[in-house]
Amino acid sequence: MSVVGHSTRLLGNTPGSATALLQATAGMPPPHEARLRRTTFFSFVCLGSIVGLWLMFTQLNAGGMRKAEWLLLAVFAPLYYQLNVGFWTAIFGLWRMNLGKRDPLDLWRSLRPEDSEAPIAAGTAIVMPVFNEDVTRVFEGLRSIYLSLEKTGHSESFDIFILSDSNQTSQWIEEETAWLELCRQLNAFGRIFYRRRRKPINRKSGNVSDFCRRWGKRYRYMIVLDADSLMSGNLLCSMVRIMERNPAVGILQSFPKQIGSETLLGRLTQFAQSLYGAPFMSGLDYWQGAEANFWGHNAIIRLEPFIKYCALPALPGKEPFGGHILSHDFVEAALMRKAGYAVRLLPANRGSYEEGPPTLLDMLKRDRRWCQGNMQHFWLLFAKGWHPMSRVNFAHGILAYGSSLLWLLFLLLSSFLMATPSGPQDAQAALATRLLLWVTGMLIFLPKAATLLDELIMGRVQPTAKGRLQTLISSVLDTILFALMAPVMMVFHSQFVVCTILGRGVNWVTQRRRLDGGVDWAEVFFNLWPVTLLGLLWAAVVAVSAPAHSLWLLPVLGAMTLAIPLGILLSGKASGQRLGLFVSPEEVKPPQVQAVMDEHLAEIKGRIHLPPELERFHGLLQVCLDPYVNGLHVSLLRKRKSVEVSRDYLAQIAERLIRDGPQALNDREMKALTHDTETMTSLHFRLWSARDSQLAPFWATAIRQYNLAASNPFTHTLAQAD
Repeated sequence: MSVVGHSTRLLGNTPGSATALLQATAGMPPPHEARLRRTTFFSFVCLGSIVGLWLMFTQLNAGGMRKAEWLLLAVFAPLYYQLNVGFWTAIFGLWRMNLGKRDPLDLWRSLRPEDSEAPIAAGTAIVMPVFNEDVTRVFEGLRSIYLSLEKTGHSESFDIFILSDSNQTSQWIEEETAWLELCRQLNAFGRIFYRRRRKPINRKSGNVSDFCRRWGKRYRYMIVLDADSLMSGNLLCSMVRIMERNPAVGILQSFPKQIGSETLLGRLTQFAQSLYGAPFMSGLDYWQGAEANFWGHNAIIRLEPFIKYCALPALPGKEPFGGHILSHDFVEAALMRKAGYAVRLLPANRGSYEEGPPTLLDMLKRDRRWCQGNMQHFWLLFAKGWHPMSRVNFAHGILAYGSSLLWLLFLLLSSFLMATPSGPQDAQAALATRLLLWVTGMLIFLPKAATLLDELIMGRVQPTAKGRLQTLISSVLDTILFALMAPVMMVFHSQFVVCTILGRGVNWVTQRRRLDGGVDWAEVFFNLWPVTLLGLLWAAVVAVSAPAHSLWLLPVLGAMTLAIPLGILLSGKASGQRLGLFVSPEEVKPPQVQAVMDEHLAEIKGRIHLPPELERFHGLLQVCLDPYVNGLHVSLLRKRKSVEVSRDYLAQIAERLIRDGPQALNDREMKALTHDTETMTSLHFRLWSARDSQLAPFWATAIRQYNLAASNPFTHTLAQAD
């Protein structure tokens, strides 16, 4: 049932129902306006695609169309369509940005000046699913968000939930301790909650679904964060107020900007997002309207329809195409729209942040998961009941990774046709070739040039003349570096698509967000040497079979042969800070929510750390030796409904732990041990009452470290309270 129908049923024909109905549909773009915008946008996209296809056909048809040329044209069509979508999204976004607040569909216009001081009546849950993440970073980020909310004066309307699926024992215990310490330091008991699932069913989406089933009815809204997310209190309050003013909006997605990067790749991404992200976000909002996508985090969700309509079904068959839906966010957005609620984007330059992969290899590992998730959506294209734009969003998501395989096929077919020419080009074909190159170059580079011109005039990123000049130089360099990255990404993404088609799934692993130490040269070499070898072999074949055309493929094949030095370069930290290159506004003036977190992280980093041999088992040391942590852990354990593990088995494990140290236990044994209240209480007593001769050297070292430390080293996961 649509929102309009739902509102009509509730309001009936009572006086003033027309006004109430209008309020209930607030946030849903008028149908005629949505049709006009999409017709305009896709008319330009289709026109550009048709022109490109006609020019390519004219070029290939010089000596008659061969099968390989027809195949090349078929591969070229979706690639050129995707290029046009990106081009016109950026162009319309720039135009819309320069409208200022005059766009009638801008959701910021729904807020009144007096709203900033008005109380927030709606209860909102801020949920952060975590899986074996850096405990200190997670909880210091939440501290910063909580303090930012307190400054707004509306923190009482928000509760924070840490939803853990961590399966590493030490990680889990560190999370418990950090939660209690954070609540104690902020006096936030009853405001910040921690819950760990014993069985991580359906990964992140299952974690959030479990929260919705248990506690969702207590709140009107839910704000979903990733483990690396940061959001300012002002933006959080504004998003709640926008949802209150626009009851037809089911999901409101903010624009999370990348921050905190130190490597060249991270700073490149930060700079690109700062310069090009705003026009692209604004352009997406222009043509997607009420059928935007949910990106899984840094978004606010209306809980009642989300719980009622957005439960995820299991796809038929086995992974990777079947089973649990990996990219749940696109599907949840489509389900919300199917239920009659709008999914909107909120263009905002400040207040929503995240961290990104520090190296090229980390980015590729993340893309491997995203690729499988997007490829799963192939079956959803043909499901019944979707809004047409939801199908378009699914298709675009598939094309985001499928285009790499299409591009690789395009280059291979082009190489084959160069090596087996059907005859000389006539004047018409030569003209078509030149025109196609010019039009393609315009589609690739004009949005960047227009964005740079807008920046030089308006100074949206860098207000000073020197800063704008540095932005211009940085933009040229980032174009070169991303052009070198593109062929490497093409090869890996093509491999990911093929692996998915062949039925090879992916594991759920923790994403690395910060680079500790220097560049791992061995990792870069062993992962990228196949790309280099492919580039060299391909270049050799082209040089022999079609030497006259080898120059056309030089940018692609040259980048592939340079994959290893490029991977090392992008992982380094010498990234132009001294010259003022690749600078984002958040780097010059960090937002308050980031500055507070970084200050506390620096305080913790300066403390004395555990010896390396103890660091790996930090959480286990806490729960076994510290009475404070042991009591907390035991109190949080749920009582078993049945005897799942025998007492004799647990006693044997405990004995081995004391006698041989934690290295003697595997993960399954460690979990069985730490899930039992009696065993954990007994372990604490036995370790402190045993003689040194009865303990493994590991425990003797740990107890000595505990006793000699000026303050307890096992609870230093959080900064001290202000």
